[in-house]
Amino acid sequence: MMKFGRYIIPAVVAMGLLVLLPSPAWAGLRVTNPKLEADVSPGEVITHAMTVGIRETDSPMDIAVEVRGLGEYSAANFITIDKPSFHLEPGDSQDVIATISVPSDVGDGGRYAVINIRQGQPTGQGPVGILVAVDVPVRLTIKGSTLSHTGKITEITTGKAVSGQPVEISTSFQNTGNHHFKIKGEVTISDAQGKELDTIYLSLTPSPIVPGLSAELKATYIPRGELPLGVYSIKYRVMLEDSTVLSEASGRFEVEKPYVPPPPPASITLTPGSAAILKTTDGRIAISFPQGAVLRQVELSLRNYPLEQVPAPPAGSNLATTVFRIDGLTGLLAKEATVTVKYTAADLDKAGGDASRLRLARWDEAGSQWTVLKTSV
Repeated sequence: MMKFGRYIIPAVVAMGLLVLLPSPAWAGLRVTNPKLEADVSPGEVITHAMTVGIRETDSPMDIAVEVRGLGEYSAANFITIDKPSFHLEPGDSQDVIATISVPSDVGDGGRYAVINIRQGQPTGQGPVGILVAVDVPVRLTIKGSTLSHTGKITEITTGKAVSGQPVEISTSFQNTGNHHFKIKGEVTISDAQGKELDTIYLSLTPSPIVPGLSAELKATYIPRGELPLGVYSIKYRVMLEDSTVLSEASGRFEVEKPYVPPPPPASITLTPGSAAILKTTDGRIAISFPQGAVLRQVELSLRNYPLEQVPAPPAGSNLATTVFRIDGLTGLLAKEATVTVKYTAADLDKAGGDASRLRLARWDEAGSQWTVLKTSV
């Protein structure tokens, strides 16, 4: 018999479904036309009609409507609301008109505001109240004016290169022009010798950035193989939708300990009548299911399990770096499966160079407990 206190747990097999619970049914506003985006001329007057309502199951509600400026080019001072406050009974609705009077000397670019429609007083009992609100963005483009689409990267940050985990790279980008626009990104990773290892393409942002405000772009770098110790460079480019480059900046991250990338995702369809193997493309993780392991067809997937989300291991043990999860099983297997994991240099380093100390363990999310599996090295 071996003593549990000597074991280092290198992997987690979380065989359970993740179920997203429905959000609490708080009272909710219903707003039609929840966005105003228009091209306007100097001196023009336009209106924007909205209907604000609540459900029949909601409590009576006092509503307040307020215009707030947004960014350096505010439109708040030329927007008026016909009903800045009103009362709604359950199932009621109210039409609200916003009138936009564009000054004749408005200038170039865009003008921006938010129409905040909110519950007048919080609901709920005790120390925590619930305030229901909807923000209606206002984005106006001045016709015939000069539109400036410029910006700059203000910061690049990288997470630590932890074996078994992707490297997270983020940048802050500020709109320094006079008009709103969407952006996309491109991140190139190179080694110390300048050899390009990978390029990550970031899709267009869902919402435009207002002048003076900033947006954060996030990239996830998953190396295609082990990374030698050393310093790696990052080249970040931010572009308009038509690929016009707005700003470039450089960053870096360092691999200080042996690094192996996280296991790539894998999936299979498992049926009662056939044996099957759920295996990553790099061959590091394989789970062999015998015929009859399941009683009905199931879709199984294997994916990375972020280290920061892994529960604390049992007393007398430490986590290594190879961590993964399996989703799709809704109950116990009818026949045992065999899990094979190729430990990495980083796992061995965690075990002090002694592979016999490595054990595979399973975290049961339903029961919130660890089970150390019978393991041969």
